[in-house]
Amino acid sequence: MNCEEANKIDMVDYLSFLGFQPTSVRGNDYWYLSPFRDEKIPSFKIHRSKNVWYDHGIGTGGGLVDFVKQFYQCDVSESLQKIRFFQPQINFKKTADRPPFHLQENSLINYTDASQTAIKIIAAKQPVLEPWLCRYLKKKNRKIYC
Repeated sequence: MNCEEANKIDMVDYLSFLGFQPTSVRGNDYWYLSPFRDEKIPSFKIHRSKNVWYDHGIGTGGGLVDFVKQFYQCDVSESLQKIRFFQPQINFKKTADRPPFHLQENSLINYTDASQTAIKIIAAKQPVLEPWLCRYLKKKNRKIYC
């Protein structure tokens, strides 16, 4: 994969893969809380039709490769390696067409109490270090802390 191919990957999908969701959408503009710092008012924008981002808080932007370089503080080569792990699910049908497997009537096991299916992690071999994974785990109602 080269930079030109990587920059064609949809940035909104890639940010979703990292665990970021837009706080608002206005036309082609998808607004996010900045993935580069803590903030309360969204200042990070992706213009979806152009597939570029701009962070008003730091005054910089670019394509997907530029984003990954900034996010992971790495060079172009490492950025392309990280982007290779992302495989857009182009072959899947639209979400609405997929069966809702999470519904109880589609479950192979019929549990009435969620505590019966709970997983409790009591120890880990190494701490979670990926920033996007930590943000995902800390999201509301997950009760998982890094």
